[in-house]
Amino acid sequence: MKLKTLLFRLLLSIVSLVVFNEFVVYYIVLLKCQWPSKPAVVNGLEPVSVMLLADTHLLGPVRGHWFDKLRREWQMHRAFQSAITLFQPEAVFILGDVFDEGNWVNQKEFDNYVERFRKLFHTPRGVALHSIVGNHDIGFHYATRPNLVQRFGDQFNNTGVSLISVRGVHFVAINSIAMEGDGCYLCEKAEKELKAIETIFKCGRGVGQCKDVPKLEEYSRPIVLQHFPMYRESDKECQEHDSPQVDLYRERWEVLSKESTDLIGDLLNPRLAFSGHSHHYCHMLKNRIKVEEYTLPSFSWRNKNNPSFILARISLKEYTVSRCRMPEENTIVTIYLVGGILILLVSTLKIGGIIIQLWSFLCRGRKDYKKLTK
Repeated sequence: MKLKTLLFRLLLSIVSLVVFNEFVVYYIVLLKCQWPSKPAVVNGLEPVSVMLLADTHLLGPVRGHWFDKLRREWQMHRAFQSAITLFQPEAVFILGDVFDEGNWVNQKEFDNYVERFRKLFHTPRGVALHSIVGNHDIGFHYATRPNLVQRFGDQFNNTGVSLISVRGVHFVAINSIAMEGDGCYLCEKAEKELKAIETIFKCGRGVGQCKDVPKLEEYSRPIVLQHFPMYRESDKECQEHDSPQVDLYRERWEVLSKESTDLIGDLLNPRLAFSGHSHHYCHMLKNRIKVEEYTLPSFSWRNKNNPSFILARISLKEYTVSRCRMPEENTIVTIYLVGGILILLVSTLKIGGIIIQLWSFLCRGRKDYKKLTK
């Protein structure tokens, strides 16, 4: 084998290994995931198909090495775009902490953040993308400022409590930072919005004075979307969880307070809840307000070796949910190590063979020369 051919094959093997790990593996792993079963059509309205993820934590200028930043963003980009291609959801919800340093960066850096986010998590026409605010986007309650809230709201149109309706299925997006209950400007505004949405749902059931109240296409109990989980003591209460250690959760830090959780339950009477923040997966059949809740793990491999996301189909009366696992970091590293070692061994053996052939050729040449000179 000629040396040029060997070098070409070596280069081709390396490129193939990289392409497999950085493109193909996402499709292979995600193909194992499927949409959950489809609920029945109600009043002629098809169920809504949504994808949910949390805690992307795009790195900013302060924390993290440039390669770490590049690597994690590429992984999330490929996983997200592969999922969009394979599953084609109608809507995508990111449940807070879109950015890692959103509460630290200046306006120019924030604008750069938003531009990167839109490139990484681009969705095709017809797929709505909704980003809910988290503590890393505007800071915890004690540290947030009006300008931080304002600029996130300007870009994502969501810093309080908002109602998102699709074919009679209603999602209520809640700013967890505004659920402190201390009468601050942010909390007071959020509670007013919660009560206004409560009135909309009451009117949807034909209760109360409904003049000038927006009408629902169809009434159905809402789905709560927020960054903080509803109050729970720890992940021991979860039917299923992947937290490596189970710690006690602090109100207003790892979970909502009991009072805020009860307020949401009383005003909205939801049937399902999704949250993030803990970076670990938790499935509760009945949380504090007696509804099913899914806490989503971080979508970033920087926070989780085995990230995942949720696919859900929701009708006016029913819902089905499935969890989709993404490639594990350990698996990618192992493939690179094993593939690299195999390529190195094969290349070494073949190069050794070429060297032996050259040496044999030189030796024969020397013998022939000696014969001719005798």
